[in-house]
Order: sequence, then structure tokens, then C-alpha cells
Amino acid sequence: MTAMVVVVGAVVGGALWHFHRMVDRPPPDVAAFARSAATRRAGEDAAREGAARLGELRAALPWAVPVGTSVADSCRTLEEGAMFGPRNWSPIRCTRNTVLYLAFDGDIRTRLRQLDAVLAEKKWAGTDSGRNTLTAMATWLSEAGGDPSPSAAQRGSTEPPGSRPICLSTGYVRAARAAARTEVRLQAAVAEHPCRPEASTGDVQVNGPPEKFSAEGTYYVAWHPLWTRAVSRSAYADHRYLAAFSLVDT
Repeated sequence: MTAMVVVVGAVVGGALWHFHRMVDRPPPDVAAFARSAATRRAGEDAAREGAARLGELRAALPWAVPVGTSVADSCRTLEEGAMFGPRNWSPIRCTRNTVLYLAFDGDIRTRLRQLDAVLAEKKWAGTDSGRNTLTAMATWLSEAGGDPSPSAAQRGSTEPPGSRPICLSTGYVRAARAAARTEVRLQAAVAEHPCRPEASTGDVQVNGPPEKFSAEGTYYVAWHPLWTRAVSRSAYADHRYLAAFSLVDT
């Protein structure tokens, strides 16, 4: 009896799934949308503005060494339909993810204050209430038991060793975002070996080098990836800390 129920259930499920595929709605033509003149112009504007914003940060931090920049620019629609029945698709959104990696040395608390000052000067406002700066995030982690001071005395720092390596990340938006035509976010992360800085790379980085999202309804306009793990390995060979500034322009 149980086996019969299982067989009947499988048959019914297969029939329903077949019906689902028959009435299935394919995603809109994301590639055509991405190649349209209006989207190309918007993408060029995002690329130009993103390069200028990250260039400002880089120029304002003369003690930090650039170790790479990655770019992933894609357009995507997401499935919104139910399990059974025709699929619906969300409006197409195009997002440019640019990550600037900077390596540095020195007293970490001084460096965090300098990073905070530069971000404030460039009109980036923290989004995490109460922990909206790197310094505040470090203090909070210390109070919560996650001591952000270095794990061992290393070259280039005057700070005594602590129990854990640095591993900080917090988000920012433009202070005047209400009037903006697009959504622009910045993620600032600072890490110390063996931690890797958290970065919004716009691709898939799990157990190997970067891969494009393979989900249906995704089209990449530009893809110049860097593997955060490889960047970290290279940076830590000569420097104590690594920062990742992830600019996400939607």
C-alpha cells in the first residue's frame, strides 16, 4: 500500500511539473536589455563615477598600497513564480560591483581612525546604527569578546598582540542618496591574516577562483574578477593588513 502511494505521488508530481513546464514563462531578454543604448549609457556613467569615487579614496590614503581592482557588471532578473504554475520575473536590475584592494601597515587603531576620517570627508555615511564606522565596529567587537587587536606582534605595528586578528566590515551610503538616480553602496572591510576582507565581488567565490552566476536570467556586461583569497595571500606576504572597498552601483 505504501509503495503504491509513493508511485501515485510520483506520477501526480511528475504530471504537475510537466504542466508547470508547459505554461512556463521564460525570463525576459536580459542580454538585449543590457545591450540597449540606454543601459550602455547608464553603465558607462556608473563605471566613470565608480572609478572617480574609488580613485578619491585611493589618493586620500597615501600610506596604503593598491594591490588590485576587480569588476563584475551584470544585469539580472529573478524568478518570482510559485512552485507550480507559470513563473513570474522581477524587473531587470543592472549592478556594477567594483572592489579596490589596499594593503597597509602601521598602528591599526590609528589607521582605522584615518580610514573613518577619509570616508566621512568623501560624504560616505555609515548604515549600521551605533557601529557606523570602522573604529566603532572594532570597539564593539572588543566589548563583545571579539578582541580586534592583532593576534601576534608583526612587522610595521606598534600595538601589542591580542587574542584575535582584525576582521572588520561595515556598510556606507552616499550622504545625499535621497536625490540620487541610482542606488550606490560602499562596503569597507579591513582584515589581518588569516582573515580575508569581506568583499561584494558580484560573482561566486566559494571553494575556488571566481565564477559567473549561472542562474537563468543573468547576463554579464563586464567581468574582470580578482579572487579575494589570492589577493589576500599576495598582500600578506609584504603587509600586515588588507582593506577591501566594495562599491555597488545599481
